[in-house]
Amino acid sequence: MATVFTAIGTAVSSAGASVGAMFAGAGPAAGAGAAAAGSGVVTLSQVLSAGSALAAIGQGVAASRAAKDQAAFARSQAIQEEAQGAARARDLAREYAELTGEQKVIQLANGLDIGVGTPVNVAESTRRLAERNLDVTRQNADNRAAMSRLRARGLMSEARSSMLRGFGRAAQIGVDAYQLMG
Repeated sequence: MATVFTAIGTAVSSAGASVGAMFAGAGPAAGAGAAAAGSGVVTLSQVLSAGSALAAIGQGVAASRAAKDQAAFARSQAIQEEAQGAARARDLAREYAELTGEQKVIQLANGLDIGVGTPVNVAESTRRLAERNLDVTRQNADNRAAMSRLRARGLMSEARSSMLRGFGRAAQIGVDAYQLMG
């Protein structure tokens, strides 16, 4: 739809400019003809203004659509960040489980009682480290997802503003044309 408005506005503006150039190129010998064409120039000016207004609306619609597309992409990035964070956390949890198992096997192979003393302290330290790293991994994923969602909200706001700017520019063109014609 934005392309249609822009194309109509451009076509009307181009056609109007060509007709305006014909009137401007008539020269001083065609003074009476130019005076008679004055009402045609007013109509031409109105056509040019309408074309410019349509082009402004089309540009606003196009900018709005582009911002909405970018917002949709940012929302999908947020979902992807959450999924990747969950996968990283799952992989880390598996690695720490394997590490804890390896520690117990080594301690048992060395003849240590894994229920008391140093083996318990090592297992507890490994568990705390794993929990902290898992929390950081989840928080990082949540932060990245939140930033993507925030970007999406900003882009949606930009989409609304672009649309309003297009209509505002079209209104300003109308006001300018009205003031020009008295």
